[in-house]
Amino acid sequence: MSHPTASGPRPNTRELTGVARLLRRWGLVMLLASCSGPEREEVPTTNRGAAGESQPGLVRVATFNIKELSTGKLTSTDAEGRGLDEQARGAAEIVQRVEPDVLVLNEIDLDSSHPEDPSLNARRFAEAYLATGLHPVRYRYAFAAPSNTGLLSGFDLNGDGRVATEADRGTREHGEDAFGYGIYSGQYAMAVLSRFPLDSAGARTFQLFRWSKLPGNHMPRGHFPADADSVLRLSSKSHWDLPVVVDGDTVHLWVSHPTPPGFDGPEDRNGRRNFDEIRFWLLYLEDSAALVDDAGRPGGYGSTAPFVIAGDLNARPADPAVVYDDVSAIDQLLGHPRIQDPTPTLRRSAEFLGGVRVDYVLPSWNLDVLGGGAFDPDPDEDPEAARLAEAASDHRLVWADLALE
Repeated sequence: MSHPTASGPRPNTRELTGVARLLRRWGLVMLLASCSGPEREEVPTTNRGAAGESQPGLVRVATFNIKELSTGKLTSTDAEGRGLDEQARGAAEIVQRVEPDVLVLNEIDLDSSHPEDPSLNARRFAEAYLATGLHPVRYRYAFAAPSNTGLLSGFDLNGDGRVATEADRGTREHGEDAFGYGIYSGQYAMAVLSRFPLDSAGARTFQLFRWSKLPGNHMPRGHFPADADSVLRLSSKSHWDLPVVVDGDTVHLWVSHPTPPGFDGPEDRNGRRNFDEIRFWLLYLEDSAALVDDAGRPGGYGSTAPFVIAGDLNARPADPAVVYDDVSAIDQLLGHPRIQDPTPTLRRSAEFLGGVRVDYVLPSWNLDVLGGGAFDPDPDEDPEAARLAEAASDHRLVWADLALE
């Protein structure tokens, strides 16, 4: 199995333990304005200085599910190495407008032809698309790790009477018998780009952690084939705890992309899995001894350092369709006293189902929130930007500005 990688030198780290006081100390003013209602937030003036660098102690974290950001799109370049795919170029322009310091990417392929280099496609996006154009942004650091998507389980998980093999690559049958849905290995994976150093050696990944080992799990008993329960993995992609070094202090980025609920039957296997993939972060925060990472290290977080949960979590607030233990999937996090919601009035981060909120940047209680929102322009006020957002993805980039001491 390939190990997680990050470009750039390995940093020396120390963990942040204080609560940020930069707003009060510097007398900074939050530039957050409503656009056409509480669900649409205008991106505030960037916190960059004249040289393009972040001001000390300030960090903008964003998550963006760029629909099917495939290897083919990422390798489509001109003679100068500039990206040619129109959708990817549109997504890159949005990133260039928002200028996040740390960017979580969902639905980006892992290049299966280079398993030794999981972050290759993230670097391709950074170099061919983000670092080109009229307003280039540059990310020195990239991180990715193996994903369960498209990785065949060896079991008939969809109940069609046959076990998918590599001969089924490219078909729904392949995807439905994989540990995480994908019609080929590495589809719909994840990556992180950052202006700040990423401590890849200190990262923890939980790709291999079994669903049945999660305390209080909600696996549909008797639904999967005999013996499959003993090998099925919790993460449809993976769960990462990635340390990010911000001006000498460490903030932990908790990244995941749970399976969407639905696309199943009365057993609710996907709804149950979505609930438990989100529940993983609660157990991680509680330092559960039952959790074991891919390196064999047991236990959860066990730290007072700040963290940020980020990604397309495929869960709507107060969703009545996915309720276990008397709480909906995402409300496990939104209602937790050690987790903040920077955009409680945000109603939409994706187009489907008439517009839903499923993408999140959720900082821990010991970070100061300056603002946050989604790049979702009102078509009546800015039709060009609205068309850009629609062409780039069926999701919207979601961001939060945070202050560190």
